[in-house]
Amino acid sequence: MKSLRSEGYVTPKDYVHYLRFNMLKGRYYRIKCIFVFLCIAVITVWLALAGLQTGNKSLWIIAGVLLLCIFMFFYTVNNNVKRICNKSAKVIRAKQCTQFGKNGFVFELRFENPEENEYSEILYDEVETIYLAPHAMYIYIEKRSVVVVPKRNISIPLIEARAFLEKFVPAQKLVVCV
Repeated sequence: MKSLRSEGYVTPKDYVHYLRFNMLKGRYYRIKCIFVFLCIAVITVWLALAGLQTGNKSLWIIAGVLLLCIFMFFYTVNNNVKRICNKSAKVIRAKQCTQFGKNGFVFELRFENPEENEYSEILYDEVETIYLAPHAMYIYIEKRSVVVVPKRNISIPLIEARAFLEKFVPAQKLVVCV
């Protein structure tokens, strides 16, 4: 079996995917997201139709506010991530290298100045959960500490990477997202 290694940059777009994932994280997070979005859309359409039938302008206003809230949510998430990434551009410019082994993985951030490089060895016992999502692998070391490994940076095919992780990571800590 080939070694599982990841090397490359994590972009602001990767962090946007992470924020969307983190809101409803779990095996079926995309289905949950679609369900919540559809519920809000159905309520909005129902309010608009009820306002049209009854001539009640306040129902139209509520429907418009719901649509505005949905739009503003996605707009603000994207803008906030870009703002935060520009503020701490040092981390975005660092090359992230992750090497997975039998007992854990090595995580390294390589900066332009070699003296600033960060290096961590993390055992799978210390990991809370590893999520294999469609865009990336999210390794939660603690509830608020996560390592984002974009799938485009993984050196082997995704099927082999999944098989590697299933072999060495305890089953209760590995979640494959749909």
